[in-house]
Amino acid sequence: MSTRPPPLPAQKSLRLAAALNVFLPGAGLIYLGQRVVGIILAGAFLGCFVALLTVFLVGYAHYLTLAMSDNPLEGNKLEEAGTAFHLHWLLGLAAGGVVIYACSGVLFALAKRKLNLK
Repeated sequence: MSTRPPPLPAQKSLRLAAALNVFLPGAGLIYLGQRVVGIILAGAFLGCFVALLTVFLVGYAHYLTLAMSDNPLEGNKLEEAGTAFHLHWLLGLAAGGVVIYACSGVLFALAKRKLNLK
């Protein structure tokens, strides 16, 4: 029986981790080993993105039905068209995504610094 030492773990690529973190906030943290924080950030960002896309598409469908109706000037269709997109929801979800993106960047910088200290 030969006693070989266990193989050394592969070095983590900081460029790959940074690229992952840019495309999906939290993915770089998952790659660097901070799985729980990365999954929370990635899930929250994807949740904001899907909710924003859903609110926009539903509003757009409502707007199209109002605009393509026989007479868009009758009744209160113009007022409904103005509120079809739920601007406050869209801005709130976009702001939430930006905050999550910024938090992910700060936590990635801290994880990168900790990895460089080892």
